[in-house]
Amino acid sequence: MLGNVSHCEDMDLIRLVSSGNEVAFNELYSRYRHRLYGYLNNLLPGQTTVVDDIFQQTWLRVLEQLPKYRDHGCFSAWLFRIGRNLLYDHLRKSRRTAAWLELDAGDTPELDAPPEYAPWHELDEAEVGAAVADALASLLPEQKEVFLMRQENIPFREIAAIQQCSINTVLARMQYALKHLRAHLSKVDRGGLL
Repeated sequence: MLGNVSHCEDMDLIRLVSSGNEVAFNELYSRYRHRLYGYLNNLLPGQTTVVDDIFQQTWLRVLEQLPKYRDHGCFSAWLFRIGRNLLYDHLRKSRRTAAWLELDAGDTPELDAPPEYAPWHELDEAEVGAAVADALASLLPEQKEVFLMRQENIPFREIAAIQQCSINTVLARMQYALKHLRAHLSKVDRGGLL
């Protein structure tokens, strides 16, 4: 079991890592590194150096706290919560909380168009990206965070654990975010934004 850990459950990997198994840590890291980095990068777009630092700090904190980890739910939720807390600590220290609300137009997630009206069909990709970035920037931070995590295919239950709130709160935040984004984007072709 020490050599081939690719089929192990997360909790088995955590036990192995706690006992010093580097192969198990590499497997755990490879399972979650892209999702964690994408999540952090979406919260701080264009700040690669800061994202890299927080990403590394998150994994260091995981290694430090892993022996104390108890399987109260999902490892990924615990991991993302550590990353989120480190990011918020950084923002509080730097006093630039508004900077993370901006979304680079090139990093915008795709939105499904309402079937009855799709104004962005007449716009080029840059205009759509700018409109989506503007719409996302106008969301409350918690709503934007839920929306971006769903773009990373993180389940609502894990988002609730990350944000330390009920799943109903997360669902309401997502519903409000989608409603707000649709309303904001529907103004694009009606002379509102572009």
